[in-house]
Amino acid sequence: MDKIYYQLKLYKGIPFGTFVNFPAFNLFSTNKLGNAKDKKVINDLEELFQRKVVYLKQIHGTTIETTTITVIDDQKTHEGDGLIVKDNHLGAVFTADCLPIVLADRSGRHVAIVHAGWQGSLQGIALKAVEILKKNGAKEIVAAIGPSANSCCYEVGEDLYKKFARYYPDLTNKVFRINNNHLFLDLNGFNGLILNTVGVRVYQSGICTICGRDHYSYRKNKTDCRQITLAGRKDFS
Repeated sequence: MDKIYYQLKLYKGIPFGTFVNFPAFNLFSTNKLGNAKDKKVINDLEELFQRKVVYLKQIHGTTIETTTITVIDDQKTHEGDGLIVKDNHLGAVFTADCLPIVLADRSGRHVAIVHAGWQGSLQGIALKAVEILKKNGAKEIVAAIGPSANSCCYEVGEDLYKKFARYYPDLTNKVFRINNNHLFLDLNGFNGLILNTVGVRVYQSGICTICGRDHYSYRKNKTDCRQITLAGRKDFS
């Protein structure tokens, strides 16, 4: 496989981030798109790509649905933070500091997308997605983590440190750091490390939503606006 790297790409003049050479279709919006939770934005994306955009009511948990079930039962509001992407659908998550993680096997036939805040990360939502993909036949899974709160700015309290230390004592000191008596969490690094333990290679955008200017950040601005991340199969025939 060719080298995977993150870069901006224009669609109708609007910049999106994407991991080039990643085996699955993946797009990470910027604030230039506007609030991605606006239904008109969703409709415009469906028209642009001619594919159904499927998303859940995110609850900071570990529930993972399939896009097929969600589409069939379209009248019901489904809760969850991950999607196994089927057919020609585009799975979507909304973020404004939390991690958008796209997972796919090397063939590109098995794709998942998850929303991982500290709660979902601690409960292992990314690992759960990997487990489901493997049960479905996925091999050589890779992951891409889009723009999110990075360790430079993601300040947390001692109570959160203790929660991570309780469940991941061997990793805690690798993903927390102290700067001027303030505690910071590397949630990207944490997910990368736990995914590495199950053989998943992880690629990161390296872009922080808090100190950057191109993304919405709840921590910085208390905004209700969100980015959208889209994932699906490149070849869905």
